[in-house]
Amino acid sequence: MIIKSLSQRKKEVLLTVLSNLALQVATALTGFLLPPLVIGTFGSSVNGMVSSISQFIAYLNIVEAGVGGAAVVALYRPLALGDRVGRNAILSAAAKFYRRSGIFFTILIFILAFSYPLIVGNEVDRMQAGLMVLVLGITGVAEFFLIGKYRVLLTADKKVYVISLVQIAALIISTALAIALIKTGFGIVAVKFTSALVYLMRYVLLLIYVRKKYSDLDFHTEPDTESISQSKNVLVHQIGGLVVFNSPLVIITFLCSLKEASVYTVYAMVFSAVGSILGAFSNGMQSFFGESLVKESIEQTRSIFGRYETIFFAVEGYLYTLTYLLVMPFMRLYTNNMTDAVYLRPHLAFLFVAEEILNNLRQPSVVLVSGAGMYKETQVQLLVELFIRLVFSIAFTVYFGMIGVLFGGLISFSYRMVVLVIFSSIKILKKMPFASFAKMIEVFTVCTISVLLIQLVKVEVYSFVGWIMYALVCAVLLIVPLSAFVFLPNIIRGARRRFHHD
Repeated sequence: MIIKSLSQRKKEVLLTVLSNLALQVATALTGFLLPPLVIGTFGSSVNGMVSSISQFIAYLNIVEAGVGGAAVVALYRPLALGDRVGRNAILSAAAKFYRRSGIFFTILIFILAFSYPLIVGNEVDRMQAGLMVLVLGITGVAEFFLIGKYRVLLTADKKVYVISLVQIAALIISTALAIALIKTGFGIVAVKFTSALVYLMRYVLLLIYVRKKYSDLDFHTEPDTESISQSKNVLVHQIGGLVVFNSPLVIITFLCSLKEASVYTVYAMVFSAVGSILGAFSNGMQSFFGESLVKESIEQTRSIFGRYETIFFAVEGYLYTLTYLLVMPFMRLYTNNMTDAVYLRPHLAFLFVAEEILNNLRQPSVVLVSGAGMYKETQVQLLVELFIRLVFSIAFTVYFGMIGVLFGGLISFSYRMVVLVIFSSIKILKKMPFASFAKMIEVFTVCTISVLLIQLVKVEVYSFVGWIMYALVCAVLLIVPLSAFVFLPNIIRGARRRFHHD
C-alpha cells in the first residue's frame, strides 16, 4: 500500500482547489465576454439557440451510461495499492465502453441536427440551427473517442489540476479567436466551429502528459468489465442530474420563447460562474474522501469532512452574499445595449440566488457520497427530486412564465439537500446530521445580517469601474463575519480545553 505523508496530501488538495479555482475564474471571465457580442451582433434569438442546443446535447451525454463515474470509483483501490495490472484492466474496460457510447452519441447528434430546426420553427434560420448542432457536437464526440479515458484516470489519481490547466489554455485561445472572428464579420457557425477545433487540442496535451507520467499504461489489456458494473447506478445519477439542472432551458424553449431563453441564460451565466468558482472547492475532492474511506478510520474521515464542510459553507455564504449585493448593479451595466428583450428583472436575480444557495448546501454530502461510491443507495431520493423538479417546473412555467422553473428548483433542491445531508451523515459517517444543519443556520444568519447592514448605505453604480470598487468594498466587509464563522468555534473550543486543563 502506498502511504502518503500529510504534507503531500495537503499539497494535492491545494493543487486541486487552486487549479479548479483558476479554471472557474477563467470560465467566468471568458464567458462574460461573448454574450454581449453575440447578442449585439446576431440577436437574442441566436444566443438563445446556441444555449438551448447546448442543453439538448447535454442530454445526449446519457449514452456515456455512467461508465466514467463508475470507473473513477473502481480506480481508487488499485491506485491506492499501486496495483498497475488492476488499473490497466479497469481503464481498458472504460475505453471500450467509451468507444461504444461514442458511436451512439454521434448518431444521436445527427438525429438532433435534423429535428432541432423543427422545434424552433421560424425564430432562427433552420439551416443555421442544424449546422450549429453538428458544430457543438464536435467536442462531445471528442470526449467519447479521445479524452474520456484520460479524464477518468487523472480524476481518480487526484490529477484534476492537469485537466484544469489544459482546459484553461483552450478557453483563452478559443475565446480570443471567437471575439476576433465576430468582429471581422464571420457568422456564428464559423465562430463556434473554430472554438470546437481549439478544444480538440486538449486531447494532444493530455496524451503527452499521460504517456510521460504513466509509461506502463495499457488500454488494450484484458478489460475488467465487472469493476465498472456499478455504471448503471451512476447512469441513473447522471440522467437525474441532466434533467434536474438542464431542464429549465428546455422547458423555457418549449413553453416560452428563444428570447426568454436568452434572458434566462444571461442570468444563468452569472450564477453558473459563481457556482463554478464554488465548485473549485468540491470538484475532484471525491477522490480524497474515497481514499480516506479506504485507508483511514471513520473518526479520521469525520474530522476531515467536518473541517471541509465548514470551509465550504463559509465560502458558499461569502460568494452568494456578494452575488446578491452585486448582481443587479452588474446587470444594469452588462445588459445596457441588449434592447430586444427585457433583461433587468430583480425578482429573477433573487430567485436565482435562493435556488443556488439551496443547491450548493448539499455539495459536501454529494462529494462524500461520490467518494464512497454509494450511487445505488441514493437512487430513490434522486428520482424523487427529478419528479419534483419536472412536475413543479412545468406547472409553474405554464402559469407564471420563465420564473416557474426557478420555483420548481427551490422545491426540488430543498428536498434533496435535506435527505442527502441526513443520508451521508448516518450511512457514511455514522453520526447524526445536527452539526451540518447547525452550520447552515449559522452561516445563513451571518450572511443575512451582513446584507442588511451593508444595504443601509445606498450606493448607485454608473460604470464598471464603480462596480468593481463597490465589489471590493463589499468583499472586504464580508471577510470578517465569515472568517469568524470558520475560526471562532475552534478558538472557543481551545479556550475551553485550556480552562478545564488549568
